[in-house]
Amino acid sequence: MYPRRAGLIITATLLIGLTACGSDDPNSDTAGPATASAGCAQESTSGLDGVNLLPIPPAKVTVLDAGTGEKRLPGAAPDRSAAQTVTVTTTSTVRSPGADEAQTVEMPLRALFHCTDSTDLEMTLGEVTSPDATLADQLAATSGSRAGLAIGPGSMPISLRLLPAEDAGPEARLAVEQTLVQALQMSVPLPTEAIGAGARWRIERTIDSAVTVTQQIDATLTAWDGDRMTIDVTVDQTPVNSVFTVPGAGGSLNIARFSNSGNGEMTLDLTRGLPISGSIELSGARELVGADPARPLIQQTGLSVGWQ
Repeated sequence: MYPRRAGLIITATLLIGLTACGSDDPNSDTAGPATASAGCAQESTSGLDGVNLLPIPPAKVTVLDAGTGEKRLPGAAPDRSAAQTVTVTTTSTVRSPGADEAQTVEMPLRALFHCTDSTDLEMTLGEVTSPDATLADQLAATSGSRAGLAIGPGSMPISLRLLPAEDAGPEARLAVEQTLVQALQMSVPLPTEAIGAGARWRIERTIDSAVTVTQQIDATLTAWDGDRMTIDVTVDQTPVNSVFTVPGAGGSLNIARFSNSGNGEMTLDLTRGLPISGSIELSGARELVGADPARPLIQQTGLSVGWQ
């Protein structure tokens, strides 16, 4: 059975808000054994003993409007001269009558492309923290953990590899896993065709959690300066069926009503593997019905993730 805190995050069902910023400091002292001073990773976490492989739901990208003016292909151009440093922060909330639960995790990352494989992004975790004192103590042991990200066309995340530090306990490992997976499930892949100012595209993926949802992200290119693209996004999630799986309990409830939507802005750099800044905020509510239809459980849910 998952720890109680794990149930909270899964129950939050992917309500994400992003707030983050990035820098390109090659001298960060969080470098792991997979990094090289030249700004690229000489080793890969792929295939290492103890690595946990987590697939990221594939996304379908459809261009709705290619935009105006000069059109360019937003192709990745990995920078191997310096590492990317960025902090991702997630906050999950579930509010029910008589209960109010929340969890926040802040995770510094140092990311480098592999020296010869542009589809492999290697990452090292810095000092992961939380305002929850108990969780913060547990997360301290994850500092220096390694991770890897397989990246496909359009800078689309395909799978996540996690190699936690040996001293990291199960609850800390799960918090790290959920933070990264939630953020990547809200990623904004780019079109694989030329686009210009004002271009609009739609991203669709199916996400499995306590509620299996179809996620639709509508993206609009608002600025493109050199390698940096600023993108406005709106997000809507719709359940694929009426089943809510109770985390850690093995049972299920019926979804009578469900809503989950939000918006935000992301800034991507074509030379970097992770967003350099941005925020997306989702909020929602659901009505869950068990054996007694006259006593439904009504929950308000939210999740925020930040890159900075």
